[in-house]
Amino acid sequence: MKRTLIFTAAICALLASGIYAFGDIARPKPSPASEEGKVVFYTGLTVTSDPKAYEARLQISQKTLQRIRGASADNTVNQSMTQRLMHSSTRTIMAGLFMFLAVSFAGVWLARSSQRRTPKTIAAAVLVAAFLGAATVIVRANAGPPGYIRWQGLPQALKDGKPTVGGVSIEIVPGNENIKLIVPLRNTSRPGE
Repeated sequence: MKRTLIFTAAICALLASGIYAFGDIARPKPSPASEEGKVVFYTGLTVTSDPKAYEARLQISQKTLQRIRGASADNTVNQSMTQRLMHSSTRTIMAGLFMFLAVSFAGVWLARSSQRRTPKTIAAAVLVAAFLGAATVIVRANAGPPGYIRWQGLPQALKDGKPTVGGVSIEIVPGNENIKLIVPLRNTSRPGE
């Protein structure tokens, strides 16, 4: 037990020393970010409604998407060190590796511990796992109203000059057409009005 404690303290000291190793690196200079976006190219937009749709869809042709990627390639050069680090695959791989090691070492430690487990302890562990599983199901199942409900106020909001917020699925379609926005608007007026 004493050996494990010393080993754990040594690893914590090694990890803590990493903070001081990067202490001398100067912070990156903040890049002047403009409030307005930059126009990279011009294209057309077609807006149409579909009463059978449940979610808004933005259809972009493959050629238009390639033009957007090409035009925005110049903007990615000025990313700060923090932005590049936050979107790196190495960071994701390292996080997954350390999570795997943490779960593995905890499992080995739990399996090799010399204490006897009573049925009450096992029942408590199963109860906690079941509670966390049920909480996950409840959180994931709480999806909210369907997407077309958020778009129902679009015509009135456009008349009033107000924004409407709703989900949009982005689809890449073949061809060389304009960008097309399909909004799920249902006819709510009654016949004869």
